[in-house]
Amino acid sequence: MERNIGIIGLGTVGQALFNQIQELEGFKVAGIAVKSASKARNADRQLITTNANELIHNPEVEVILEAIDDDESAFEYAKASLRLGKIYISANKKMVANNLRVLLHYATLYGGELLYEAAVGGAIPVLRTIREHLRNEPIHSIRGIVNGSCNYILTRMLEDELPFDQALRQAQELGFAESDPTLDVDAWDSYYKSILLSHTAFREYPNLERISMQGIRGIQLSELKKARRAGAKVKLVVSIESKGTRTAIEIAPKHVQPSDPLYSIDNELNGIVINGLYSGELLLQGPGAGGNPTASAMIGDLVNASKPASETLNRELASVH
Repeated sequence: MERNIGIIGLGTVGQALFNQIQELEGFKVAGIAVKSASKARNADRQLITTNANELIHNPEVEVILEAIDDDESAFEYAKASLRLGKIYISANKKMVANNLRVLLHYATLYGGELLYEAAVGGAIPVLRTIREHLRNEPIHSIRGIVNGSCNYILTRMLEDELPFDQALRQAQELGFAESDPTLDVDAWDSYYKSILLSHTAFREYPNLERISMQGIRGIQLSELKKARRAGAKVKLVVSIESKGTRTAIEIAPKHVQPSDPLYSIDNELNGIVINGLYSGELLLQGPGAGGNPTASAMIGDLVNASKPASETLNRELASVH
């Protein structure tokens, strides 16, 4: 029996979602909510609606996949879906990070399910790896390059000897950075992702006052060349460390040495190193953004949400203090 899916948003990620679901057995797109119905879409017009709540309140729709940038609207859609006991899958890291406690409460209270693998690392299944494969592994720390836009800018600055502004414009032209790059270059994107990583790995919502954050805006080519002469590269690195009863988070440009697994993570790639007591260092790397990689992670959540084991996920996460 097919499960009916509702998609909110048909931009780059939403379109990739729609395309990938067509190749997936057992699932059917019942409707797609968009802002403007007049815009040309690569989907059956009978599926298009401008009313997202119409999809959410459709009793035949079991799963909502949300792929929009508007975090305030996404929060309202998430609450409404979870209140109806539905599965809500999002890639909106800002919305999830800012409202995680509330959303997990709704999921537990009403029997819904919240999944957000695509909110961290694009196609890299880092949250699922921590939850499932490292479930009983004592994790000491997580370090990573989790923003492909900044990584691309720093790579191109050094390799092509470009000033920051020119490398940023190139990233924007290629779709790796938004027209307003504030979330990326000022490290807010990495900030939201660090919250979700910390919550997943250490089962606590981090004290936001303990997060040290610095982006790459205004970084000079001379700084990158100086690091290269010393045999290093400059990367925007998220560092999350468990220190007894608390978690410390730092986000800052760092000199990364050739012996560091993050040294070879260039351009728009993401790389995340998990340091476990018994496993040692594990490196997960892959495309951190883009339509197909992000949609791929959401499809992973969709498929995993249909497994009985996933029914305990919200209860486990909600037990986190």
